[in-house]
Amino acid sequence: MTTVNYDRAVAYYDATRAFRSGVAAQYRQAVLPYLAGHDNPRILELAIGTGLIGASFFAGGDSYVGVDISRGMMGRIAPKLDNEKAVDLAQVDIAQRLPFADDSFSLVQAVRVFHLLDDWQRCIQEVRRVLKAGGHLLIVRVAPLDSEAQPPWAVVHGKWDEILANLGVGADGIRHGIFRTDDMMMEHLSATGARVQIVDLLPYTERAVSCRMMVERRRRKMFSSDWHLPADLHARAVQQLNRWLETDCAEPDEMHAQAMVFRAIVARWGHSQENGSRVARASD
Repeated sequence: MTTVNYDRAVAYYDATRAFRSGVAAQYRQAVLPYLAGHDNPRILELAIGTGLIGASFFAGGDSYVGVDISRGMMGRIAPKLDNEKAVDLAQVDIAQRLPFADDSFSLVQAVRVFHLLDDWQRCIQEVRRVLKAGGHLLIVRVAPLDSEAQPPWAVVHGKWDEILANLGVGADGIRHGIFRTDDMMMEHLSATGARVQIVDLLPYTERAVSCRMMVERRRRKMFSSDWHLPADLHARAVQQLNRWLETDCAEPDEMHAQAMVFRAIVARWGHSQENGSRVARASD
């Protein structure tokens, strides 16, 4: 199995997924402490995309390697940097064997990507191989700081999934059946001998969006979960979503900027013969 190739999203990806100015640089500062104790640390980012996070590490002069299955996405990274900044990139399907020697990196991170992996266990196995003893894996997602919050993107996504379900698209079809919970990944990591915890790396505020903006993104198939939908089914779903927007959505044009957090599953292995494991929360 392969990861999702985002070549078709290159033209609009940054406009719909980018962070506010300064957030990526702050994220880098939150990650750098995980390199403590490593001489000449080297970092690998899995599925670097257009460098929304990785560009800040390149700009900071870190020894940084980015891989992605999409050449088109990676082609957007260098123009974001000063000409003298080196960009170390490789086209790689992270669901397959990584083209790096054992014990090559002090830290491996994957930001907003593990939900796109079928064989995430295989990816973790490869990460463990290329990590130096004592190195860290960061599996990072973004989450609302207020778990009860319903920002426009969450409202529209929820309505979209409801519409698709009513049209006969089961949960596996909506999300390809590949989303994993933190607990599932932490249990797997712990079983491999890793010390594991969940850490909130950085709170931030996302770019403001409205329900109408999110409906338009669904209409234009800007989310990979919709790319497999047949054209006629997608058109019917969009028609129903538009009807909901105009008749039942309470505030279709209100712009809302949600408070979010970069939340990471942090895993660390010792030497390969280490058998001890621990699952913890950041407060431990």
